[in-house]
Amino acid sequence: MRVQGEENGIPFLWAHGLLTNMQAEDILDWFGWGNFPPSIKLIRYNARGHGNGYALIRATDFCWQSLALDLLQLADQLGLGNLLAGGASMGASTALYAALCAPQRVKGLVLVSPPTAWHRRSQQASQYLRSAWLALLLGGRGIAWLAARDLQRSLPGWMGYSQREKVKCTLPLLYRYRRLTLWAIFRGAALSNLPSKDRIRALAHIPTLILTWSDDPVHPVETAEELHRLLPNSTLWVTENEEAFGEIPARMIEFIERLQGID
Repeated sequence: MRVQGEENGIPFLWAHGLLTNMQAEDILDWFGWGNFPPSIKLIRYNARGHGNGYALIRATDFCWQSLALDLLQLADQLGLGNLLAGGASMGASTALYAALCAPQRVKGLVLVSPPTAWHRRSQQASQYLRSAWLALLLGGRGIAWLAARDLQRSLPGWMGYSQREKVKCTLPLLYRYRRLTLWAIFRGAALSNLPSKDRIRALAHIPTLILTWSDDPVHPVETAEELHRLLPNSTLWVTENEEAFGEIPARMIEFIERLQGID
């Protein structure tokens, strides 16, 4: 876990995406954590199974609902009351479920690249089940090799060379994963889906920033657009080029600082 910012700053708990972690995010530097002002108490952590020392292999431990309980448990351990929650992809889903579990405690949401969801989820789930078995056969090195092979079509076409090279640099971090842990992580992703639309409407009172980008098959713009429709107190921003992509950190900071002192 890493905490930066003033002790009395706005508590912002951030959850990373599937098969990334704090180290991978530091390599990518997509969110500019080092430039966050001290007025924001940024709390980052590795999701279960994505750091070191995780022994259990139950797929249900990696479902988004379980990861949301982990986020809230961490907030309890840190003695936080009200908080802002955010995340990317799997982390966005984690934050959303955390808000459903504690709707009066989570005072704001930052949802980056929400994943494939609802009726579109079944095809993505099938791919994750296939990846789970490949992880058992090939291990972390094999999964990293497959990810490198498919990099060209898995990232947006507008994303430039430098960003693609950063993604490549994160792939060796997959080497250290145990095969059974990878299996459980992928199966947990396959078992997961966003909450029903009726449940999401119950979060209409929570200020929400939704950030996503075009031309990403795993994180379709349609998911972000539907969340924006369901959450009337939300702002949606869709990135379609690398220049706009670089503005994501500033938009996050602006949104979080606007919520300072919210009850």
